Amino acid sequence: MAPSNVRCAALYRVSTLRQARQHDADEETIPMQRQAVRRYVEAQPGWQLVTEYTEEGVSAYKHSSAVRDVLQDALRDARARAYDVLLVFKADRLSRQSLEYPVILAKFQEYGVRVISVADEAGGKELKSDGQFDKLLRFIEGWQAETESYNTSIRVAEKMRQMAEKGQWTGGKPPYGYRMDPAGTHPAAPLVPDPVEGPVVQEMFRLYLDEGLGTPSITRMLNERGTLQRNGKRWTDGSIRRVMQNPIVAGRLAYGRTYRVGRNARKARGAHDFQDVILSPVYPHLVLVEEARWTEAMDRMASYNQRVKNPHMIRHSRAETGPLLLTGFARCAHCGGPLFSKKIATKKPTLAGPKKYFHMAYQCATQASQGPQFCDGQRTYSQVKVERAVLSALRTVLEHMDTQAIVRQAQTLAEQRLWAQTTRRQVIEKQLAEAQRLRQAWLDRLDHYFLHPETSLYTEEVLAAKVREASDRVAALEAERRALGQQVQDLASQRRSLEAFLAVKDQWWQQFLAATPARQKRLLTHLIQEVQIGRDGFTIRYRFDLAALSGDTHVPPLEWQAHEAWVAESR
Repeated sequence: MAPSNVRCAALYRVSTLRQARQHDADEETIPMQRQAVRRYVEAQPGWQLVTEYTEEGVSAYKHSSAVRDVLQDALRDARARAYDVLLVFKADRLSRQSLEYPVILAKFQEYGVRVISVADEAGGKELKSDGQFDKLLRFIEGWQAETESYNTSIRVAEKMRQMAEKGQWTGGKPPYGYRMDPAGTHPAAPLVPDPVEGPVVQEMFRLYLDEGLGTPSITRMLNERGTLQRNGKRWTDGSIRRVMQNPIVAGRLAYGRTYRVGRNARKARGAHDFQDVILSPVYPHLVLVEEARWTEAMDRMASYNQRVKNPHMIRHSRAETGPLLLTGFARCAHCGGPLFSKKIATKKPTLAGPKKYFHMAYQCATQASQGPQFCDGQRTYSQVKVERAVLSALRTVLEHMDTQAIVRQAQTLAEQRLWAQTTRRQVIEKQLAEAQRLRQAWLDRLDHYFLHPETSLYTEEVLAAKVREASDRVAALEAERRALGQQVQDLASQRRSLEAFLAVKDQWWQQFLAATPARQKRLLTHLIQEVQIGRDGFTIRYRFDLAALSGDTHVPPLEWQAHEAWVAESR
């Protein structure tokens, strides 16, 4: 090809958006890279810059080439012979991952494209990967770039930690509920509550603590009101929890609330997982929620999280803490929303004139917050009427429970499950043996590649991917086999625990009648899943918590009872 026909492309990349737009002599910004590449092209007779690819705010250390769209565009155009030479400012603009860097170069070379770094050496440096020595050099370059990025991340993290230990804001986007302080009156914590988002955060805590709603109900309520997140998306249960769990709403800056999982993923810590979190002193100008209320909310979330991780624990937080007996169980039969306590005043005539009387009732949260257009049910239900009817139905179920029939039914269901699990285990054993053979076959081919790469039908990348895929399949089947084995043991424990509960069910009712209201609420959580209350009556969904009722802490609850004969429904 004649020199006059050399078509060049340029790839620019910076890790932050700030580098993309500033022109700082001390940093490799996009303007600096573009100027250096264009100057290099002008110095080469007959060379022409035909296209430019720009990656703004993309870390080549955290992101693999597969998720870098601009780099994939450059590779696709190279394969289509759209240019002859790819110019980069430095070699690490391609990748900062030691294993990936030489692979990317090899692909460009396969497509007939030369890659030149214009700033690594005077006059430019061609990044070849022809022979074994060149490949070794490219690997060392990638390893050096990866090590540099790793050390940089350590230095940045340490600097941010030092700032956090001094109680200073470490930067980034302001969390939901806040915006940057344009006046700059608080240098250590340059944030102020956002006039739009701040009240939304306060409403979350009001609904959670005062109305007794859970985060799923709060999510649904905010979305129905048309209140969206800052990015315009609808709220999710996880996003609600992340906002509420941030100590900044109580006036404390927090550093370390997330931790790294792998190279490019982070995971948020739980409501009470603050062992490695650095908290600042309380800044009064940041407070949206009093610290005591925030702590109360975190205690409740932590209690719920423990119940989710341990299914043998009580599942109803509001069922334990609500002011009425059925708070946490009661839901509206018309809209599905929760029912919470409400003090209602009525006036009655007396000889001395009208007198105001108060009584407690269950009120539909949807009716109270959004109005009758969102729920066609009744707004309130008398506490005395509802609780008398529900307890009467519960007592009838316990007194007329046929113990022998229940045990026989449990045994029948256990045998059906055991047969299904045995059949499934046989299928898994067959699939597992096949998956293990396939994994070994790919391992053998990979070994052959290392010995005789020139005779292999597959590249090293394809073989490695096939080995990983087969290994993941084997691991998944082995996990399912272990789970089936545990389920067989659970069935035996379930029957023993059911028999133990049925033997003492009459004593349970006597204990319930003699208990204090708070203890009665805790006892109900062992038998009742939900009470649906509507205009035409009520429905009780029973759920026996055998771990608590029988004393066998290792037995899981009988989930089938929630859907079969043991979920007795009273209307």
